[in-house]
Amino acid sequence: MYCQAYIKNGRMFVSFDRTSAIYDRINFQLGDAATNFSALPESVYKLIFEKFKDAFLTMFNNLASYDITFETLKELAVATSEVNPYLNFYMDNYILYLMCLHGHEQRGLIPVLSKMFFLDGGKDIDLKGVDIVNPRTAANSGCEVFIKDFKKRQSRLKKDFIAISGGVEDLTGLTPMQRLYYLSKRGRNYLSGEFKTKLMPDYLYMPDDLGKIKTTLIENKVDVVEMVEIETLDDLVGFELYHAIKSELPLRKCRHCGEYFIVRGRIDIEYCDRIKPGEKKKCSIIGATRNYWDSKINDPIHIEFQKAYKRNHSRQRVGKMTNLEFYEWSEEARAKRGECEAGQITLDEYKAWLGNKR
Repeated sequence: MYCQAYIKNGRMFVSFDRTSAIYDRINFQLGDAATNFSALPESVYKLIFEKFKDAFLTMFNNLASYDITFETLKELAVATSEVNPYLNFYMDNYILYLMCLHGHEQRGLIPVLSKMFFLDGGKDIDLKGVDIVNPRTAANSGCEVFIKDFKKRQSRLKKDFIAISGGVEDLTGLTPMQRLYYLSKRGRNYLSGEFKTKLMPDYLYMPDDLGKIKTTLIENKVDVVEMVEIETLDDLVGFELYHAIKSELPLRKCRHCGEYFIVRGRIDIEYCDRIKPGEKKKCSIIGATRNYWDSKINDPIHIEFQKAYKRNHSRQRVGKMTNLEFYEWSEEARAKRGECEAGQITLDEYKAWLGNKR
């Protein structure tokens, strides 16, 4: 067992066990981990992998012991563990890879790691000969390999989102759950049928004494949930996608950034709440602004306002109108626009106030 997961009140809880460097519990809205993983910018996860590599090389160059090196990487993992639970799998396995470079006796584990963790059993991964190369070189090449696999897994997941949301022609007529099953049979291993489940309390610190267990259940209002044991990243993907589809959470592609997200609240939402790389505002805010201006394209009141605004803005640029005068005019023009939209003045009256030709 690598971690445990359960669903409660529309949220997914994941607890990593002692085989993980993180060993912590995180929770998030159901469906968000998978979609946010697929949309995680390359600049973000590339920086994280390189931080691990640089920390390892610093410790290695300083001849730090195995234990001190591991604790340093573990602290770094904990510090970044909330970025995305799927990323935690990568951090754990990347730490394992780096620690295998620490001593010759462990480097034979690297081919096993490659086969067990990387996509398609690591067929496209080139980690041959790392037991004889300089660990500094191996650390750099390993960083590139993990980034490459991360990017490949993201790409595959995005293709699956397209299929699940009905964007693949040969899956027309199937329900989202049927599409997920079909993907699994096509080699995704999302529904392997190998999950181990058991009833467990959602309270972390249950006593061993039977009498105290009863008291703890009552006093802490502990819920008993169906806990699933997760061993692989694909297991976690499958578990989350299954329950997201079962809960009928719509999966949609953001009209601004092009990444997939879970629709909550209004069913007509077309923009996610992420910030597209290189921008400062959320897609939802940019989308709301875009929708507003799109709705005003053929609005005669808006057209007249824009005509006057451009004219006075040009006057401001050439010094025929001060900044204060332009600001005061624009505020009053917007107020007058509101009166016109409310029917308090006519369009002709508004045009006359703006100084626009009839």
